Amino acid sequence: MRLSDAIAWLDDTLSLASFNDVSNNGLQIAREGGDVESVAFGVDASASFVNAAADSGAQLCVVHHGISWGGGIRRITGSAYEVVKAAVRRNVALYAAHLPLDANPAVGNNHEIARALGLADIQKAFTYNGNVIGVTGIAQEDRDVELGEAKFALRRGWKVGVCSGGAGEDAEAAKALGCDIFITGEASWGDVVAARNVGMKMVLAGHYATETFGVKALAAAMSKAFPSTKAFFIDEREGTGNGL
Repeated sequence: MRLSDAIAWLDDTLSLASFNDVSNNGLQIAREGGDVESVAFGVDASASFVNAAADSGAQLCVVHHGISWGGGIRRITGSAYEVVKAAVRRNVALYAAHLPLDANPAVGNNHEIARALGLADIQKAFTYNGNVIGVTGIAQEDRDVELGEAKFALRRGWKVGVCSGGAGEDAEAAKALGCDIFITGEASWGDVVAARNVGMKMVLAGHYATETFGVKALAAAMSKAFPSTKAFFIDEREGTGNGL
């Protein structure tokens, strides 16, 4: 496929224009040449990820955390320089989707976690930057769960709040919504204390771990939309690529 087709499909699938985000979502680094035969998906736009993607034959990287935020890249130094250098040297384009990939009902982190937990009656919840990005749902059975870095129990009928990444600040909102348990990636100590104060059981499953769900689902969706294009996930915790 053409790079322009890939970008158009990603923009449309993730409804990029609908979000007010701190991330400058979309294509962040271009490449020479318009053809894309292989796309690597990952959580973070690190130099090691870009190089691993290029080693695996990818011409395009799609990530949750890109390198351009707020006012953009003011200086190409330090960490940003290493990523830009890797992308330009290896001729790999970089696309980022932050809040759109948290919130998307078809491939987003939070809906995917809810599906993995077998929740029913999924409702949108938890606001960030004016965008509703998380979900609540009802547990359908008693089960022991291993999710990312956490192990915990769910009980049938519990109302479960889910907001991936660093959403510890939403524990109080989860309590106000009547949740019995709130699942996120990480939280500040102040957020932990606040959750305890209001009696909200909060599960911290790992920032990275909770945000692998969306990129994996998006890779699978791209494979279905473009059968001739290889789409695969690279887990930086393991240094391996998983073809989809």
